[in-house]
Amino acid sequence: MTDFEKWSRFKRGDIKALSIIYTEYSSVLYLYGLKFTQNGLIVEDTIQDLFSELLKNCRNLGNTDNILFYLLKSFKRKLLRNIQKEKRLSTFLKEDDYEFHITYSLEHDLILEDISKKKSALLLQALQELTPRQKEAIYLKFTKELDYNEVSELMNISVEACRNLIAKAVKTMKKAVGGKKDMIFFMMSFFRSLG
Repeated sequence: MTDFEKWSRFKRGDIKALSIIYTEYSSVLYLYGLKFTQNGLIVEDTIQDLFSELLKNCRNLGNTDNILFYLLKSFKRKLLRNIQKEKRLSTFLKEDDYEFHITYSLEHDLILEDISKKKSALLLQALQELTPRQKEAIYLKFTKELDYNEVSELMNISVEACRNLIAKAVKTMKKAVGGKKDMIFFMMSFFRSLG
């Protein structure tokens, strides 16, 4: 079933379609949320709020043929608001006033053990050179495989600014690893494996 078909069934009130969407994307949203905050409860609450609102308003939702993009965009907006509430700030978070963490799972630790310690150190150093916005853009582009239009919309920047942000991040990482082609290939493969 395509994203468009799943979404259309959900919009008509098909609870099974909602269940399929939730099962397919809730863990993706959770991992994405943990990149903004290490508070798993806020992330879980935000996911529940998002799906509750979707269910409540299902008949009024627009069409989509990319459910992941639709959910990421709505989720990020809700999550940043919830983080702001948690911090008891009087104003909304600015677009670049947040952290974006790339964390390693056990699987990624094992991958890193398979390569030389030098490559691991270079990769970690390269990641530390990036700003939170660059990390988010790289994650969305190379891990979630969103196109530039989708990344730019999620990050609230123009497509040109998105391309520049990603290009600058890649350039920064290349510089951090001394431009070594095997490391650049490894970095791109690593980002794709983050899931």
